[in-house]
Amino acid sequence: MSAACAARAGTAPAAAPARTSPTASPAPASSGPAGQQQLDAAADSVSGLARSYQNAFTGLTVDVPKGRLSVYRKPGTDFDSALAHLALGVPVDLVDAPRSISDLAATRSQVEPLIGHTAGYSIVTVGSGSVVSFTQGVVEVGVTGDLNRAKQDLGVRFGNLVTVSATEQPVG
Repeated sequence: MSAACAARAGTAPAAAPARTSPTASPAPASSGPAGQQQLDAAADSVSGLARSYQNAFTGLTVDVPKGRLSVYRKPGTDFDSALAHLALGVPVDLVDAPRSISDLAATRSQVEPLIGHTAGYSIVTVGSGSVVSFTQGVVEVGVTGDLNRAKQDLGVRFGNLVTVSATEQPVG
């Protein structure tokens, strides 16, 4: 009778015989929710594959409560086929994205040199690692100062490749 069955039956399981040889330690339990280790391993596998598909892969998110990954990528590429061959062991949602991680990086590399070189506003953050960036194909630019001027200026320079919002100056 297993310990669980014994617990339900109200009886204790029989004691195991004493061991004289050393035994292997059990694997440490995950410090997160159930399934966290499997999700982390699946995300690591996708990230590893993505390094070979920078022109197709955009990003990924992990939904721990639902136990699934969302993989953002440009559709119609070999990435989907390669991803299907990974034995991830967790559900994966494929989400179409208009731009790849390399496309976003190219835009980021054009925006970042403007930090400290704008008039009327200051660029505080430049990022492309959010669901907004993945789904809309934009680099997110956070500014302080004249938001309308920043939107106008950066809109002229980058068109719909950036989204501009007000943010606070980081502390520290």
